[in-house]
Amino acid sequence: MNLPESAVRRSVTVYMLIFGLLLLGGISLSRLSLDLLPDIKLPAAVIMTEYPEAGPSEIEKMVTEPLEGVLSTLSNLDKVAVSVYAGIFCDRSFL
Repeated sequence: MNLPESAVRRSVTVYMLIFGLLLLGGISLSRLSLDLLPDIKLPAAVIMTEYPEAGPSEIEKMVTEPLEGVLSTLSNLDKVAVSVYAGIFCDRSFL
């Protein structure tokens, strides 16, 4: 007698085993504590903007200076690192 034959002959037993496993899984899930899912606060924020066909000096004047002005008003900001490339502005702010 192989496994599929015995499962078909004893279908009530198979259903009871499945129900028992589902019940144990539900009980385990309900008792799962929230310590396994901690609240994560990342200490940095990255702002990237694209300005196609603009040079670094234009991006600095039109994007970097206004954003730095706004970011400098944040209270818990330790460091701001800015990179300007042709068409791309990247700001890394560390809290």
